[in-house]
Amino acid sequence: MARFRYVALDRAGKQIAGEIAAENPDEVKRRLREMGYFPSEIGEAAQVTWGRRAEGGRRRRVSTTDIVVMTRQLADMTAARLPMFRSLSVLVEQAESSAMRELVETIRADVQQGRPLSEALQRHPRYFPDLFVNMVRAGETSGHLHAVLLRLAEFLEKSSQRRSQVISALLYPAVLMTVAIGAVTFIIGFLIPKLSALFKEMEQTLPLITQALLLVANVVAKTWWMLLILVICLVVGIRWYVRTQAGREAMDLLALRAPLLGPIWHKMAVSRLARTFGTMLVGGVPILTSLEISGNAVGNRPMARAVAAMREEVQQGSSVSAALERAGAFPPLLVHMAGVGEETGQLPEMMARVADSLDFEVDSTLGRLTTLLEPIVIIVMGIIVGFIVLAVLLPIFQINATIGR
Repeated sequence: MARFRYVALDRAGKQIAGEIAAENPDEVKRRLREMGYFPSEIGEAAQVTWGRRAEGGRRRRVSTTDIVVMTRQLADMTAARLPMFRSLSVLVEQAESSAMRELVETIRADVQQGRPLSEALQRHPRYFPDLFVNMVRAGETSGHLHAVLLRLAEFLEKSSQRRSQVISALLYPAVLMTVAIGAVTFIIGFLIPKLSALFKEMEQTLPLITQALLLVANVVAKTWWMLLILVICLVVGIRWYVRTQAGREAMDLLALRAPLLGPIWHKMAVSRLARTFGTMLVGGVPILTSLEISGNAVGNRPMARAVAAMREEVQQGSSVSAALERAGAFPPLLVHMAGVGEETGQLPEMMARVADSLDFEVDSTLGRLTTLLEPIVIIVMGIIVGFIVLAVLLPIFQINATIGR
């Protein structure tokens, strides 16, 4: 099925343009007339495969930033009471990447055919998860789609900002450790073996520390390919294992129980749960549906099971705060704030406050951890380099002492 670009007039005589997938131009004319448009130009669109570059075959991606910008712009235009088709047409014209333009054009084509926006978005789960689709559906039902889209944009912006902050906090220590490991590997694997020939010519008993360094260097020089294969097999094995059900379960448990990082991951998961749950409640999504989708959005299977058990209790008539307390997987802050929210009728606002509070704690903890890791890596690197320097200089000192006698 080919894609055709068309220019047509609507019933008001306004010119519109777009793309549509069809077998031939005659089918395009028929479909446009069924939608109430009068085609004036029809031509085959540029052959661009969805998600790929036509000229080089390289993968194209729609970024989270693109989705955030689209959501906020759509909220603004919906608030201005622009028709949905016209709003999507504006987004097509403003799209900076061809991948984003194709995505919006596909959504616009579905809306043209009479599908609601939520159904059109549901056809692209890679970019619009259940959270997004259900909130849009609730906004369509309540007639407050612009407010729902605005809250969705704010939610996505905060989630993206949180992800960027975590990556930025961990990036510098990771780069520092990588450079340190690379430098030590270069010294032991390439420089020390060249010095070993010089040490052998001395025909003297080398210090124990020098002998240990030469032994390590010789092992690395002779078996580096075996070590490389071992590392590759280890990485491939771990990646395969984490894709299995048992592997994902083990990694999620490890993330929660790991020293130092475990409490951070737990707070991040709880924050994601609270923010998602509160956002969906504000958007008018029913509480049971909100809990189900929020549990899936946590990103941790033990936590998701706790949310599922909590949802069953709420379904049986329990309050959210009581179900949270009995689950035993959530901090007291979330439990008590949920109780206050239920008593005052401000549960969504309390969930947002919990998320903000936990995000602040995560930022503070990551900042302290980053500050702590930097000197630790430098000290360890200094000890290793000092060991190497001492092992190289001691034989030289011995020669000088012998010559002095």
